[in-house]
Amino acid sequence: MGLFAGTVTAQAADKGTAEVKKYPLSLDMDIALDPGYGHTHPGGKGQIDKNIESMWENLPITVEDENGKKIDVKKNLQSNFQRFVGDFAIGEKLTITIDTDKIPVGYHLSHDTDRTYIPAKGYSKFTVTYKLDDGKPIPLRISFGKLNVKFDLKGGNIEGKTDPIVNTVKTDNTVDFPADPAKKNLVFGGWYTELPDIEYYRNHNMAGKRYYWNKKSLFSDTSCDVPQWNDEKLDPRGDYQFLLRAQWNAKVSFNANGGTFIDGKAEKSGAIRQGKSIKMLAAPTREDYQFLNWVDAAGKAYKPGDMYTLNANTVFTAKWKQIRSTVTFKDGDKTQTVKVETGKAIDTDALKDQSMPKNPTKDGYTFKEWNTKADGKGKAFTGTTLVNSDLTVYAIFTKNLKPAPTPDPILPAPFEPESGMENPLSVPESQTPETKQELSHAPKSEHEHNTAHEYVKSPVVEHNTEKHVPDMPKTGESASVVALISALGFAIAGFAVVRLRRVFEAKSVR
Repeated sequence: MGLFAGTVTAQAADKGTAEVKKYPLSLDMDIALDPGYGHTHPGGKGQIDKNIESMWENLPITVEDENGKKIDVKKNLQSNFQRFVGDFAIGEKLTITIDTDKIPVGYHLSHDTDRTYIPAKGYSKFTVTYKLDDGKPIPLRISFGKLNVKFDLKGGNIEGKTDPIVNTVKTDNTVDFPADPAKKNLVFGGWYTELPDIEYYRNHNMAGKRYYWNKKSLFSDTSCDVPQWNDEKLDPRGDYQFLLRAQWNAKVSFNANGGTFIDGKAEKSGAIRQGKSIKMLAAPTREDYQFLNWVDAAGKAYKPGDMYTLNANTVFTAKWKQIRSTVTFKDGDKTQTVKVETGKAIDTDALKDQSMPKNPTKDGYTFKEWNTKADGKGKAFTGTTLVNSDLTVYAIFTKNLKPAPTPDPILPAPFEPESGMENPLSVPESQTPETKQELSHAPKSEHEHNTAHEYVKSPVVEHNTEKHVPDMPKTGESASVVALISALGFAIAGFAVVRLRRVFEAKSVR
């Protein structure tokens, strides 16, 4: 290491204050010419690639002291390849900022454990405490590294490709990550490094511990694998690369299958490393059902609390036994539900507060039954019907038939003969058929003959009128047509009687 000779004494303004000694600070550099190899320190100009030498000479660097005073380090290389900053007191805290945009592609700032880094700035901004080495000033060394990161897919693939992917750490100490790989029946769990199973880590109970990396992680060549720390089971090549491995997780889901967990959710899921074991969840609850067990896709049953090794994505489904069923009675828009013990009937189960609903009513209809089909073509349901699962039944009605209206009969006006005049249609009770026939053969006067003739014609006219009224065949025609014809017949008969009466009245006038 090159040293800057001499010290500076700062005289205090107040004579009572002790003098403060200050010492020079210079910046030095070293660099890794190839990934995974040690750093080279140039002892002077012309000992390294000109592009690297020019980069170091012109790299923008700012140093800020405790009082907020900033110093832009001069772009000037001394003979020992160092850049002078200024004079500082022992124990003074300094903040160093480096413009990484000027670092050549493929290089990055190496991490140093003696520095306190500002997380928001990565490795480009850090604080140091000025100190001497064995009473002498020492330069602050800035290291530049090269590092490749290898992504091992561990049996997965990215767009069908299974080979490892290698990317170089960028000047801001980040690296480009590939797309998430895929693997059948597993889910990607991130990129990790794992401490090897060696004695040192075993003694500290750290063997196998994993660290996870992502796009925001900072990388440095000081993190690369080295042979003595490499676990050949995980990284058999030992190629001095920073190895990230794909972690594969098995996803587990618990489906309450109509029930709910204590938090009200119907499903719970998570993912753990492939090959790890889980404990089966506590039973969910479901109204009118009894939980039996958890079953996997193959139908194998597990009880809550059982241990299960997850080697692939797995779904466990709650298996239930229905202990109470619900019968829904639907009457149009009206709905009523009744609980019943599964496998029993409403009228005979132990649920005493549940019973068949009253028969519904409907204007112009008569309730027939409850039926398993809305059109009544299913099975009838009664209080003694066994119920093995939830069921919906429908009210079925039959329409009431209305009788056909009976028309009022139209009767002929009664014949009322005048005083002393006999009813021409009546036959004296004393006359028997034989007597009527004898009278018809007795000698008559001309007047009697005419009168008797009129008596005989009148009934004939009435009889002929009724005969010519046809009877309606019973062909199922409307009752209103039958009533009309009947009324017409009565009207004609009445007309004949009135006509006959007028004839008698005319003869009486003569």
